[in-house]
Amino acid sequence: LAARRGIIIKDPVVLERLPTCRTAIFDKTGTLTYGRPELVDIISAGEFERDAVLQWAASLERYSKHPLATTIVKAADAAKLAALEAEHVSEKPGQGLTGRVNGQDIAITHRKKMTGELLAQLPPAQPGMECVVLANGQLAATFLFRDAPRAEGRSFVTHLAPIHRFQKVMLLSGDRASEVDYLANLIVIEETYASQSPEQKVGRVRAEAAKAPTL
Repeated sequence: LAARRGIIIKDPVVLERLPTCRTAIFDKTGTLTYGRPELVDIISAGEFERDAVLQWAASLERYSKHPLATTIVKAADAAKLAALEAEHVSEKPGQGLTGRVNGQDIAITHRKKMTGELLAQLPPAQPGMECVVLANGQLAATFLFRDAPRAEGRSFVTHLAPIHRFQKVMLLSGDRASEVDYLANLIVIEETYASQSPEQKVGRVRAEAAKAPTL
């Protein structure tokens, strides 16, 4: 069955041990979700128009490799907003994306980088992913994204305990807590760990493995 579905199992011993496992640990993006976030809302600020901000953002995101870049560009294409010429494009790790589009200095960043008056102007944080768009230093809009859970996720997770005798199901993710909690509530996982680095995820897995003498 695994071979037919393109799943490679390096060590057959894993299959022999599987019936003895009592803890399941899941990653989020691409595992319990489809890994294809969609732009679900644009909350514009002040007198900025939603389509104008989307057009500016998409014109910059064409040059980005950020996971949300393709989503923003597709949303602009769907709205039939033509890409504008972008200048001085820069994307520094952890600093967001900046550039000049249609005479506007555009910055695409995240909530953690906002301070003072800009932070106060942001809408309340909501479940899911988001990015903040600034135009000439002013808050222009907040983009909200949602990565849909896999259709079979809830039924799969809920059958682990009664059928396979799992005693604990955990969700580890590098995403923020509100997004992780939103998914956990949908698919019924009570123990979650958000904002986890890859090293922290490995540490969690090793800690749980140490508690299981059968492994």
